[in-house]
Amino acid sequence: MSKKTYIHLEDSEAAVLQVASRIYAAYLTSMELTDRTNHTALMRQAIESAIEMAEMADEMVISDLERR
Repeated sequence: MSKKTYIHLEDSEAAVLQVASRIYAAYLTSMELTDRTNHTALMRQAIESAIEMAEMADEMVISDLERR
């Protein structure tokens, strides 16, 4: 019997994961993949890019809640 993993992501973490998964998918479709492709490094790069995008959006956009 395989061990189940339970994960609870906060809203911001889930949002970053959604963006990172899209970036990762774009990497996979645009790159020439081999048996030596380091998928962990690609996932990390995608997550770092998603975080950078989120931080940039936070700096550049004033949300409705921040206006109050």
